[in-house]
Amino acid sequence: MNGDGVVAAPLPSVEMMGVRIHRVNRETLLAWLGDALVGEACRFVANVNAHAMNLAWVRPSFRQALNCADLVFVDGYGVVLAARLLRLEIGERLTFADWMPDFLRVCATRKAALFFLGDTDEVGAAFAAWVRAHYPGIVWAGHHHGFFVRSGAENERVVAAINASGAQVLLVGMSMPIQEEWFVANRHRLPGVRVALMSGGYARIATGRIPRGPRWMTDHGLEWLYRFFQQPRYTWRRYWLGNPLFLMRAVAWRYFAVSPRD
Repeated sequence: MNGDGVVAAPLPSVEMMGVRIHRVNRETLLAWLGDALVGEACRFVANVNAHAMNLAWVRPSFRQALNCADLVFVDGYGVVLAARLLRLEIGERLTFADWMPDFLRVCATRKAALFFLGDTDEVGAAFAAWVRAHYPGIVWAGHHHGFFVRSGAENERVVAAINASGAQVLLVGMSMPIQEEWFVANRHRLPGVRVALMSGGYARIATGRIPRGPRWMTDHGLEWLYRFFQQPRYTWRRYWLGNPLFLMRAVAWRYFAVSPRD
């Protein structure tokens, strides 16, 4: 439903390796998020890259969580490359660090309260300071670290804190597949949230803890390579093993009818 109370047309999508991906560009995504802020239901937004597609291939619970999302966009050049190879039409590659500033400006203009769930208390505090400094009109609802027990009493306290904060926008940055599966399990208990974004490490990127590559690399699908040189011990397996594995699985799915794990 958009701001005029008119039900919006469903977003076009394509199925790839058992995951539904929506064909959106930056303009469409931002307009859809703006409408969601004044809607009557919580909108769950997820994203996929080669790592996510590998996880979804072998982890049915994660694949199901992605397919529960109201919008899944492409955040990874590997998925774009695979789609071209498979002759599938997918949306524009959209990276959080590129479009989130525009959405945060929308939140500031509309006084939409923002809550960050994830990472450490230190990163959460730094992210709060960064958001307030760059978007002075924004309503910061609060933050909570992501290292809590995601069931029982501790989980109940986290859910209660989000609800008590009045948050309309929830950024969940606890890495894949934890963040998506946690949100699906608790979505029905967050009645005030209108937009839930699975933000991964965005808070660290925004605050400079994870540097981005030069523009010529980020614009040409080489940000992963820059990230590898910055964090080789953390990323080598994901990129040098995971990326080729993803492409092989994509070809097997498309041309040899191989299915993801049930």
